[in-house]
Amino acid sequence: YDSGFFDAEAAEIVTYDPVTQRAFVVNGGAKTIDILDISDPAAPSLVGQIDVTQYGGGANSVDFRDGVLVAAVEAAEKTDNGSILFLDSDGALIAQVEAGPLPDMVTFTPDGAKVLTANEGEPNDAYAVDPEGSITIVDISGGVADVTQDDVVTVDFSAFNDADLAPSIRIFGPNATVAQDLEPEYIA
Repeated sequence: YDSGFFDAEAAEIVTYDPVTQRAFVVNGGAKTIDILDISDPAAPSLVGQIDVTQYGGGANSVDFRDGVLVAAVEAAEKTDNGSILFLDSDGALIAQVEAGPLPDMVTFTPDGAKVLTANEGEPNDAYAVDPEGSITIVDISGGVADVTQDDVVTVDFSAFNDADLAPSIRIFGPNATVAQDLEPEYIA
């Protein structure tokens, strides 16, 4: 398997379904999630692609659990709110909900009851738009087929805007608030 791209556009995030022996690979260059059959790890083969441009600008992260693939998809304009896609192992859409701006990582909680995204909220190149970083929490305890926007909570860092910060915390953006400059990229 060769994604057809190198460096920043190559395969960045990979997750795996042990039942179907498929790997799901974020292909930034093609703006797809590539589906690979890796039943023979020495010869992985491309068996499908999920075109995420119909849902936004491109996938940033994927995770898999119990027959469900989740994908963090940024908006066509990266400063707008992105999406979390819930798909089956063939790539068919089960549900879609809105996340914060530039969802950069998606993961299931250890108990599988929730899906979380770290929403980076990165500014545009001119700093004319600088959204707040945030975390989106989706309650999937009732099953992903029934997930709606009512199951979604997004928390931000605005409570820290007027807080006394430790000297080691620096705010860089021009006229940025703490909530704008805190740009989460990973959830442990």
